[in-house]
Amino acid sequence: MAEDQPGQPGRGDRDDRPTQPLDRPAQPPQPPQPPQPPPAPGQPGGDLQPPGPTAPLPGGQYAPPPATLPTGGPPPEALAGFWRRLVGAFIDWLLVGILAGAVGALFGVDPSPPPAQGDGFRFQFDWAGPYILLELAYFTYFHATSAGQSIGNKILGIRVLDAEGGGSLPYVRAFARALMSNISALPCFLGFFWMLWDRRKQTWHDMVADSLVVRASVYPPGEFGRPAR
Repeated sequence: MAEDQPGQPGRGDRDDRPTQPLDRPAQPPQPPQPPQPPPAPGQPGGDLQPPGPTAPLPGGQYAPPPATLPTGGPPPEALAGFWRRLVGAFIDWLLVGILAGAVGALFGVDPSPPPAQGDGFRFQFDWAGPYILLELAYFTYFHATSAGQSIGNKILGIRVLDAEGGGSLPYVRAFARALMSNISALPCFLGFFWMLWDRRKQTWHDMVADSLVVRASVYPPGEFGRPAR
């Protein structure tokens, strides 16, 4: 019977030699990959461009993109209420009245009420003319700015915007809104009170200009007094 040879695995032998681990060479660090240029238009992904940054805020931060109106319009809690709009309008009327009085005094317009003739009353247009003209210019300009706010609107935290897209009103519609606001006041301010039972809280002049008055905290305005581009 043949004996098992040393060094060869046999039935009763076992290889007890320790296994030496294989030393692998260390991998050199990979250099940083250079930024890839954006895909050109027409290539896959070329039409998906990230939105550009908004205007910087103090401290180097960026403001969030402006909110847009949803398809069904803003929620009811985002619309400005009656009393907030009334106080804002009162502030604006007071400012316009002071300015109109100064302009009238400059041109020698007597603001005293006209004398009554018999049982009738004669409306004096010479002192109301400067007020109406300044009122139209005042509301047309401020409601067509990027903020959509008059001074009274800014104090009360509300703004006027386009009912469809949520942007600023063009000057033509802002002028139509200011002109219609005088007509809204004629029948005992019925055009103003109309917002109390309207679903979108629109007055008559809001309906004519297709505008909405919303809270500035929900729809942040642009720069105050800056003409819209």
